[in-house]
Amino acid sequence: MIYNGLLDIADSYDVFLFDAYGVFWEGNGFYPNSREVMAELVQQGKTVVIISNTTILHDDIVKSYVKRGLLPNRDYNYIYTSGNLLRKNLRAGNIRFNSCPNPHKYYVIGLPHKKAFADTNYKQVNTPEEADFVYCGVPFMFAPDVEKYPQYANEYWPICLDENGEVERWDTLTPAPFAEIVQKIAALKLPALNANPDFTAKEGHELVKDSAAVFVVRNGTIAQMLRTAGNEVLEYGKPHKNIYDFVFADLVAQNVTIDKSRTCMIGDTVRTDIKGAVNAGITPVLCVNTGVTAEEINNGNSVENLCKAQDIALQQVIQIKSVGGK
Repeated sequence: MIYNGLLDIADSYDVFLFDAYGVFWEGNGFYPNSREVMAELVQQGKTVVIISNTTILHDDIVKSYVKRGLLPNRDYNYIYTSGNLLRKNLRAGNIRFNSCPNPHKYYVIGLPHKKAFADTNYKQVNTPEEADFVYCGVPFMFAPDVEKYPQYANEYWPICLDENGEVERWDTLTPAPFAEIVQKIAALKLPALNANPDFTAKEGHELVKDSAAVFVVRNGTIAQMLRTAGNEVLEYGKPHKNIYDFVFADLVAQNVTIDKSRTCMIGDTVRTDIKGAVNAGITPVLCVNTGVTAEEINNGNSVENLCKAQDIALQQVIQIKSVGGK
């Protein structure tokens, strides 16, 4: 059975954990009625929590959603990011790899994360050869990369201008330009740290006139390339239990009662959101008409096969068309 919207099952739960992209946010706007449903749950006295696989830290993500019209205490109660879990472990010096128990120097693929690493014992270096480990930043493309791989020019989407009005960073629809650095890091057998296990994200691009939101490469893709090459990868975020333990501990500290039988996770991705809910012992709720799963169904996959690939029984998963039921 596929329910129309989230309110059809709301009476069965007290705590609602929401993924963001593909659930209530499409990349360049809110899905129809999604924000209103979240606000209705808050008004009913439910606990509405956003858990996002993004490296953006708490205060910055709150500000970004306020600009979009999603307001704390009206549309949700709490928000957590895998970036905050990363920051907590960096500050505590808890980064440990089997192949490197006491790392200090890191090399960045993609965008550096100065806020997460600020005032920690970890130092960024300029070459992989100097590093103890690799940090998988947001895999944006920069001018030298774009010039080096012109064959993928149609798959780069400009996202940021410099002070002269020139494009400074691009999103990419293909991970191909990262293959060279992955091969180099694989040869060095460097372990990798990643705080966004998502393979893709659907993003709108304001600098591309009349563009619809498209799926672009995200950190999890680079981490998976390294994992496939044989590198050790340490990850924070869904589907890993660490993000749920982090969230539940903080909620309990704020006097929120967590009864896992009455807690659900609403997501659009079986590999991260649904698998994460199963790992955490809470009810998985899958949006089948939005986000990643909608795209996978359009490409010929089925929810049953997506679940089977993650060793999840289809009967474990509650399916809804969308949060807003449209």
